[in-house]
Amino acid sequence: MAGGTDEERRRVSQGLYRVPVPALIRNTGVRRAALAILVAVVALYGGITATVLFPTTVRTSYYAADVSLSAHPADSSSIHADTVVGTIAAEFTGHALGVVVEPRVRPEIGDLVAGGRVDQASLMVTEAERSEAIGAAVQGVAVRFALGGLGTSLAALGLNWLIRRSRPSAAQVVATAIAWALTTGLVGWTARQTYRPEHFAAVRSTGLLQIAAASSDLLTDLETRSAQATPYLRNLLALSAAVSNEYTPSTLGTPPALTVLFVSDIHGTNQYELMRTIVEERDVDVVVDTGDIINLGTVEEAKIAGITRGIESLGVPYVFVRGNHDATSPSDTRLLRELAEVEGVVLPDPGDGSYHEVSVRGLRIGGFNDPRYYGDSDSGEVGEQHSARDAWLEALGEATAPDIVISHERPALDDVPGRLLVNGHGHTPRLDGNHLEVGSFTGGGALKYFQPTGPDAELVGQPSAFDVLTLDDECRAKTLTRYRYRAVIEGRPDFDEVSVLNASRSMTEPEPGRRCSWERGVSTRPLGSSAEQASSQDGSSQNDSGEESPSAKGE
Repeated sequence: MAGGTDEERRRVSQGLYRVPVPALIRNTGVRRAALAILVAVVALYGGITATVLFPTTVRTSYYAADVSLSAHPADSSSIHADTVVGTIAAEFTGHALGVVVEPRVRPEIGDLVAGGRVDQASLMVTEAERSEAIGAAVQGVAVRFALGGLGTSLAALGLNWLIRRSRPSAAQVVATAIAWALTTGLVGWTARQTYRPEHFAAVRSTGLLQIAAASSDLLTDLETRSAQATPYLRNLLALSAAVSNEYTPSTLGTPPALTVLFVSDIHGTNQYELMRTIVEERDVDVVVDTGDIINLGTVEEAKIAGITRGIESLGVPYVFVRGNHDATSPSDTRLLRELAEVEGVVLPDPGDGSYHEVSVRGLRIGGFNDPRYYGDSDSGEVGEQHSARDAWLEALGEATAPDIVISHERPALDDVPGRLLVNGHGHTPRLDGNHLEVGSFTGGGALKYFQPTGPDAELVGQPSAFDVLTLDDECRAKTLTRYRYRAVIEGRPDFDEVSVLNASRSMTEPEPGRRCSWERGVSTRPLGSSAEQASSQDGSSQNDSGEESPSAKGE
């Protein structure tokens, strides 16, 4: 009113002047309609939010799932499950809010499998369980949506009361109730009409689930396929032994005092019968596993796959450090605790802040876990790896480093002392000076085995790999034999490569006076202990508690 008369300015200053309101807005019916639309939108999003904040949990004997609604347009008219191995969505024709399901395996399934092998039928959800779970999900989501919508609608009325400083009229309350009821009813009706069998359109999957679906006939009964491949592997080992004896110098061809099998990245695929064949044929004294023994970081997966049963069947010490697929959080030590109870397993890094050095027949092995976990961001930064390394080096102090130092990822071993540094993670065998990178023993495991070569191209399996190191009675490295083969899962094993290397060129010489022999046994001691303590324990065969620890070959 800067350009108005003195009287107009006076009326404005005293609050007596009112800005003209368009007639459309003054119309009571229009205002009520606008209020109803606003309440409907508030009720809709309030109801959806309630189902997300307080999802409905349904359970069967061995499975559970959290169910909620989604307002995202991409999820419309679909039942969407986002699992740790990919996504799967059942799409329907219609117009309904999307349904989000977060499934998980209950701990009871591990107890079922731990007792022995079970058939697939015993793990299936029965029709009665399925009907009960669907009914509970529908009821739970409906109640949460209705209450969430009602709560936000009432909150909107209350906010309007505070702003306008006047109670809502009866008409406003009725309009709010009608809008909430219509919104709730419409959402329920569209869901009922959309999610019907006759409106089913397609199922789409991504990630590992897509690969598994495309190769489902190849991913069944993997243990049987592994057993069927053992004659092939036995012949391959015999061939490599013959080649080694024929062409390696006589100084390297003498019988070893100690044999080490290096494996990595098993990824939940039970091929321990193959591993047992290697142990028997190559007279292996100790297996060293550099991590990623499972895929999803849960103990239940290890139980279902029979991993612990397979390790026990080897009959030799099994030295293990955790990989980035072996935990679900930085502090998750459940798998380590489970493995600590398995006969033969030795953990250089138990996950409790302590570090151990393992002595097998006089060969000293140490190492530390991967600080990463399944589901974390893989940024490629090495800071976490170096922090884990620094903690291990601090525990080592001024003591002599172990002969072999292991961790899961290559950057973790940057500038680490030791005669031989060993890691996995990359699924590709490498050898760079005294740094050995072990390939995947199972070709990346069943879930990661097949890799598409291009759009609509055939899925190609990754090669399997392992390494065998031999040492003489003075702990000097003799030979490093690198094996690579493929197509075990497909049931048609195919030889790739066997290399017999002079290991003394990669593994540095031991200090004078060292002895590696059968009589020295298997023992552990705190990392960084004095040499005198180490030598006093080398002749014993003890576990962490000081009890006799029988392990390989009849001890």
